[in-house]
Amino acid sequence: MAKGKGAGTILVAGALALAMASAGEDSSSSGPGTGSGQVVANSFAARVAASQAAAARGDITGAARQLGMTAGPRGQRHNVNCAAVATGEVRDHLLTHPCRGMDRLLFTIRDSGGGTIAIAVAWLDFATPAQARAFRNIDDAPGTGQINPLPGSTAGIPNVHLTGRHHRSRQVSATAVSADAEPVAAGAQTDALLDEVAGIAVLLPHIYAQSSK
Repeated sequence: MAKGKGAGTILVAGALALAMASAGEDSSSSGPGTGSGQVVANSFAARVAASQAAAARGDITGAARQLGMTAGPRGQRHNVNCAAVATGEVRDHLLTHPCRGMDRLLFTIRDSGGGTIAIAVAWLDFATPAQARAFRNIDDAPGTGQINPLPGSTAGIPNVHLTGRHHRSRQVSATAVSADAEPVAAGAQTDALLDEVAGIAVLLPHIYAQSSK
């Protein structure tokens, strides 16, 4: 897929640029560490932290709201055969190291200008933590394939193509969690924002997806 990052990573430089752009600030107008640009950046970081906390509770609506966005439709599905919905080296790995089961979630968040982001999350259960770690090593590497997202129709959008540019993963015991964010409709979706969204989505608890079983 793409380079894996730790869950909840805040990209400080990107967040600063995004926050200042959204507030119409010029980075040259304030001295280092002072002025309204720094205040806006701190505010954005606080909103990201609040969104992360909401996601960790399984509150998608609240997580989106903290970013000034609205959560849209979502689709959920349980799969027994993980390799059947994977591609590339990720699929090859799952054929030789099968998972015990997988839950996938696809949902959207949108901004006030109509910009929409699709978010795909997958929880893969393995027999041991070492197997989950081995899967992450493959899934996080660039160009190794992916876990396909659910059909777009499950979330009321066209089918989503995952580029791997905005990918995050984490591990909870023997469960590997993979999350990707992709823009669907044009809006103020900077790379920094999409990275943050993926980092927030990967914190969603596994039990959230299990409700679809």
